[in-house]
Amino acid sequence: MDSTKKSHFILGIAGGSGSGKTTLARKLIEECRKISIDGQLFSLDNYYQPLDHLPFEERKAYNFDHPEAIDSALAIKHLHDLCAGKTIQQPVYDFKLHTREKETVPCKPTQLIVLEGLYTLYFPKLMAQCDYKIFVSTGMVTAMLRRVQRDITERGRDIEGTKHQILATVLPMYETYVKPTQRNAHFSINWEGEEIPVKAAEGLVRMMRDHFR
Repeated sequence: MDSTKKSHFILGIAGGSGSGKTTLARKLIEECRKISIDGQLFSLDNYYQPLDHLPFEERKAYNFDHPEAIDSALAIKHLHDLCAGKTIQQPVYDFKLHTREKETVPCKPTQLIVLEGLYTLYFPKLMAQCDYKIFVSTGMVTAMLRRVQRDITERGRDIEGTKHQILATVLPMYETYVKPTQRNAHFSINWEGEEIPVKAAEGLVRMMRDHFR
């Protein structure tokens, strides 16, 4: 393995809403830091399209679970820039106002980048930048309970709005667009229960440790 390939590692994590993608990603970054591998989370949640041009009620009804809701061109560019050693200005999404905030967050290059989102394994140019690709699945009841809790506590939605969104967009988009991307993964994790799948996480940390040796 040449020095160029050793300079960084991009781990792609995809899966349905509430599958545990973000929790797993953060755990892997935390464990890698313990062995002196500096990493960051690159979440596609930051790259939803800006909807300032739409009235608030239309933004509320927008289908955020469709792949076209993601500004894939900007995500691809930013990921490429990080790999080239450049600092990016990452957008921040306001999930209560349903559009981008005016402020951005500077993100510096790190050895490890964990690319995480519903559509990590959907866009070919994103997949092409990943060194290893994972798909996380979990039971539908568990996943939807997690989604409801997150949307109410973090994203300002009420229970009726969340239920409507799950039935109208979350489940149909998962079956149509997200689930088929599982075939693009090197490895799939079936996550049942609340505990992080330890063996899978340990194996991934070992893989990244070996990559940087």
